[in-house]
Amino acid sequence: MGCNSKSHPVVDSRQGGLGTNPQGMKTNAELLVLKYLRDQMVCGRLKAGTKLPSERSLVQALGVSRGYVRKALAKLEHYGLIKTLPQRGTIVADLGPKAITGLIATIGSLDEAFDPGSLFEIRDVLEVFAAGQAARRGGDEEVAEILKWHSEFKTKSEQGERALDEDHLFHLAIAKASGNPVCISLVSYITPQIISLNADFAESDPERFSHTFAEHDAIVKGILGSDPTAAEQAMHFHMGQAWKRRLPGTSLDLSALSDQDSASGIVLGNLGRAVLTTGIFVHNNGLA
Repeated sequence: MGCNSKSHPVVDSRQGGLGTNPQGMKTNAELLVLKYLRDQMVCGRLKAGTKLPSERSLVQALGVSRGYVRKALAKLEHYGLIKTLPQRGTIVADLGPKAITGLIATIGSLDEAFDPGSLFEIRDVLEVFAAGQAARRGGDEEVAEILKWHSEFKTKSEQGERALDEDHLFHLAIAKASGNPVCISLVSYITPQIISLNADFAESDPERFSHTFAEHDAIVKGILGSDPTAAEQAMHFHMGQAWKRRLPGTSLDLSALSDQDSASGIVLGNLGRAVLTTGIFVHNNGLA
C-alpha cells in the first residue's frame, strides 16, 4: 500500500470525481471502496475532520454501484472511522494512520468467510461473557439501549418481519454494556459474519422469532436483576438454540454451565422450559 496517485483516482469531495478504475485489485466492489478510502486517509488526502466524497463521486471514480458504496460507508461508520454530523455531512474521524490501516484490514478480512461452526463456538464464549458483565456493570444508559432493541425486536417480529437488524443490535448493546472494550471489538468483528449467515438462511419455523424473543427475555431478566449467573446461563442457552436453528443435527457443547444453578434458582437443564413458562419479561415491565 502506498500513496501512488496512479493506483487510485483522486476524488474531490466537493464535486463528482473523475478517473479510471484502480488496476490489479482482485477484490469485490465493497472492499475496493474500503481500500480506496483507507489509502486516501492514510496518505493524508482525507484528513481528520475532512468531509468525505459524495456517494456519487465514489460511484463515478471507482465504477461500482451505489449499494456497494453505502455498504462500505456503513462499515466504516460502525467501526468509528467516519462519523455523520448534523449540517456537516460525513467526515473522517480523528484516528491515526496505523489505527485506520488496522481497522480497515480487520473489516476487509471479514470477506473471508469463517465456517459457521467456528463462528458459533467463539460467539458463545464472547456473548456469555458479555451478558455476565452487563449484569455486573451495565449502567442506566446501556441497559436502556438493550431494552430499546429488545422491545423493537418484539414489535417487528409481531408484524411478521424477520427483525434481524434488531436482533443483532440487541446483542451489540449487551456487548457495549459489558464495559469491556476488547469484548465490544470482538463482538463487533464477528457481527457482520453473523448477519450474513442469518440473512442467507431460509427460516422454516414460524415460531422462530417468538422463541428467540423469549430467550432474549431471560437474558434481559438476568441483566436487569444484576444476576450475572442467570444472564450467562440464559445467553448460553440462547447460543445453543441459535446453533440448533442454523446447524441442525449438531449441538453446541452446553456442559460448561449445565451443572451450575443460577442465583434465581433456574438450572440450565430446565432453562428452556423456564424461559417459555415464566412469562414475557418485557411485557411485564410495560414495554410491550
